[in-house]
Amino acid sequence: MSTSPLLSTVNRQRLKVSTAIMRALAHPLRIRMLLYIDERESACVNDIFQALQIKQAVASQHLRVLRQVELVYTQRQGKFIFYAIQYDKIDIASRIAKKI
Repeated sequence: MSTSPLLSTVNRQRLKVSTAIMRALAHPLRIRMLLYIDERESACVNDIFQALQIKQAVASQHLRVLRQVELVYTQRQGKFIFYAIQYDKIDIASRIAKKI
């Protein structure tokens, strides 16, 4: 796939980031995870996989995708890692979706 020479490096990078965010949000389970985290302000992987009735490994894989595109961030509390939403990234994704 070739890109237009008119696209600046900055615009290509923005497009790449936007595409990654949209791909992360395209999976229904990741949307359910975000809704679950949002309702609680933060949640650990144990709470998430039990509430959504999925395997722990599945929850961890999907949380990794959300973390990679910075839709969630982590906070360690003792031996548990809690996930919270990066609302500024969600806002950006929402604005992008409205333009599509």
